[in-house]
Amino acid sequence: MIALDTNILARLVTNDDPVQARQSAALMDAGHALFVPLTVTLEPEWVLRGAYRLDKAAIVRSFEALLSIRNLAFERQADVEQALQNYQSGFDFSDALHHAGATGCQALVSFDQKLKKLASKSKLAPPVMAPGDI
Repeated sequence: MIALDTNILARLVTNDDPVQARQSAALMDAGHALFVPLTVTLEPEWVLRGAYRLDKAAIVRSFEALLSIRNLAFERQADVEQALQNYQSGFDFSDALHHAGATGCQALVSFDQKLKKLASKSKLAPPVMAPGDI
């Protein structure tokens, strides 16, 4: 298995450097088992939103395209897929991924009131609570 860094995914999605984009595509097509660590999963959303100014719909389509690559596996892929669903419904991607990773816990504790409100409205488990709520 070969682990990938964010820049490989970004080149593939944005084609902003045609040479590197072709190299990234060739790597995907070579048939190697490829792996995206969870820490790398957080960065493409930030890069696509911040540096490339893509809107949420384009970012979701980009992740869906990456998730559809047969030989590309994301660490905790089910959590990534859940995070994308919550991201589409208004969560920040990183918050959605943090919450998906808290499955099985009693609560996710945060000072982020927006996250707490969205999680409550969406009836997500575990609940998001402030430290004083515990």
